[in-house]
Amino acid sequence: MTNPSTSRRRILATSPFHRPEVIPPTTNGFSVGDRATYDRFGMGRVVEVDDSFIWVDFGHEDVRVFAAGTKGLRPL
Repeated sequence: MTNPSTSRRRILATSPFHRPEVIPPTTNGFSVGDRATYDRFGMGRVVEVDDSFIWVDFGHEDVRVFAAGTKGLRPL
């Protein structure tokens, strides 16, 4: 038996309820060499950018990989 709140429901074209289109997160705004800040690690420099991931060097050979749309990661 499935729980109705967790099962996926079919969206009918004639439905009066419109769901907003989900826009996937992007890495726009980040480019190699830019400064970026993250709440937990502080300020760092972007070393690589992909369509889905951002690599940031926070110094002392501490390079972290963040998924696109990570909350708290901001370009400066």
